[in-house]
Amino acid sequence: MIFLNKFIFILFLLILIPFARADQKMFRPPFEKIKNAVNLVPIEYQKDVLLSLRKSGRNGWEFIKAIESTSPQEREGLAFLVANMPSRDLVALRASFLLENDTLAYQVMSEIPWGKDIPKEIFLNNILPYASLNERRDSWREDFHQRFINIAKTSKTIDQTVEALNKYVFDTLQVSYSADKRPKPDQGPYESTEAHYASCTGLSILLTDALRSVGIPARIAAIAMWPDESGNHTWVEIWDGQWYYIGAAEAMPLDHTWFTKKASQTDSKHPIYATSFKKTHLSFPMRWAPSLRFVPAVDVTKNYKI
Repeated sequence: MIFLNKFIFILFLLILIPFARADQKMFRPPFEKIKNAVNLVPIEYQKDVLLSLRKSGRNGWEFIKAIESTSPQEREGLAFLVANMPSRDLVALRASFLLENDTLAYQVMSEIPWGKDIPKEIFLNNILPYASLNERRDSWREDFHQRFINIAKTSKTIDQTVEALNKYVFDTLQVSYSADKRPKPDQGPYESTEAHYASCTGLSILLTDALRSVGIPARIAAIAMWPDESGNHTWVEIWDGQWYYIGAAEAMPLDHTWFTKKASQTDSKHPIYATSFKKTHLSFPMRWAPSLRFVPAVDVTKNYKI
């Protein structure tokens, strides 16, 4: 019986080995392969990229492929994403997704009037990222770029483009606010366009993606509970030399919304946070998923004081 078991085990190995050799991606990349890819990225990212690749398991092959395939001029952006992305993305995202996102984000900067004025750190953290919160990872950048780039090209300033797109995006995609008809609060952009309804969070995700697709730095902002205990809210911040705010799908100018007065009354017990793709020591509050703490945040409460 023991001999038979050993025979079956050896037979199993003989069958498995050819398949393993034929498809190495069944297993995580060897350390030497990882190290070679890490050496291609800028030195300031190498430590964090190495840690990310070691966490990515067999999906590390996708990141190695992406790093090796991207141009040297755009490799810093890819390294920034890999170094800072959450664990859920490390085991799921594909090279094609990352490469398309990276290439188009760099490409749009040469198409818009203000492209040369965007600081590198703002570009990396607020234009390049493919997602903001825990939403589904949709491949939106090329589609939204084609839909909205003409508005950006014909507008003279960022604020003009933001105000135009804040109406055009939702009219064109036929998405409006509903707390009851939207399927869930944290919808990805295509989940919102399919449902035609979204929460304030879903609307903000959609607008942020549209703005990033045309080279406008944008991020999500939110408060978990207003000081008067009237609930939570999510909106969008855009960068134009400094950070301004706007309500998604609201026909109002920058820094003038229905919640302006409420936001000015916030304090340390009721802080306002903005998202960051780059890792920070704070976590963005997601009322719909309070146990998830993987979205980095910055405290921007003081920016709302009148």
